[in-house]
Amino acid sequence: MDQFIQSILLPGLSQGAIYGLIAVAFAVLHLTTGVINFGHGQLVVLAPIVILLSAAAGVPVWLAFLLGFAALLIAALVTEVVAIRPFVQSGSAVSWILSTFGVSIVLTEILAIPAGGEATYFPFGIPSTPFTFLGFRVSWAELATLPVLLLVAAALLIFYRRTRVGRELRAVGQDVRGAEALGISRARASQITVLISAVIAAITGYLVASSQILMPNLGIFFLFYGFVAVSMGGMNSVPGAVIGGVVVGLVSQGAAVYMGPLYGNLAVFVLLVLVYVVRPHGIFGSRPVREV
Repeated sequence: MDQFIQSILLPGLSQGAIYGLIAVAFAVLHLTTGVINFGHGQLVVLAPIVILLSAAAGVPVWLAFLLGFAALLIAALVTEVVAIRPFVQSGSAVSWILSTFGVSIVLTEILAIPAGGEATYFPFGIPSTPFTFLGFRVSWAELATLPVLLLVAAALLIFYRRTRVGRELRAVGQDVRGAEALGISRARASQITVLISAVIAAITGYLVASSQILMPNLGIFFLFYGFVAVSMGGMNSVPGAVIGGVVVGLVSQGAAVYMGPLYGNLAVFVLLVLVYVVRPHGIFGSRPVREV
């Protein structure tokens, strides 16, 4: 049992929480716009890399953090204008899939220029040095991920259910024409949602940088698992994204330990197919309503 907790449960929950945060960002955007931003994975690593480059150039650390967050917000808003807003509720997934994947490729190439494509250690994160707690080897970077995921999810649920802006964002996702007839701006709703996703990306990026060696293309790896997690949990469901991320983390870690590192992806995809056979719209997803 101790071996299971040390080798599967603890690392699986830690990684699953990262996947869950990415899945939550996907769900938040899809809930309002009907779009999945496949450039989000690179947005996750954008801020930490900008922080490293700024600090290396002699910029004070506090200012480097501000520059990293500003660069992330600007990149998110540009993505919203050129790759998301034109396709909001367009009815065709091909356009936004291609446009957001294009953003991901562009960001990867831009980040690779100053970074030189090399892996880099992030010295400003949560301490990742292991220590013994209740007989298990853990680090603060690992322990922080799941509580952060739960806090972000809880804050979003309160925002969507208790605030006027949150209800307006949900209304746009359910009925764009009806929302516009009530004076709710579709463009403003899209911008707000993208900014919320960017804040989640900043939080995710800090957690990732605290526990991973940074690389310009690292976001593509997390994009894959985050997308599987939100697909499994339900595209429009924040709780589903949380559960999907945790399940994906545990399954991939378990398969890697018991079957070998190459079987992690296979196990996750097999689980996704099984979930879709039973629940075609995800565990917490619902069948979309067709307008006539």
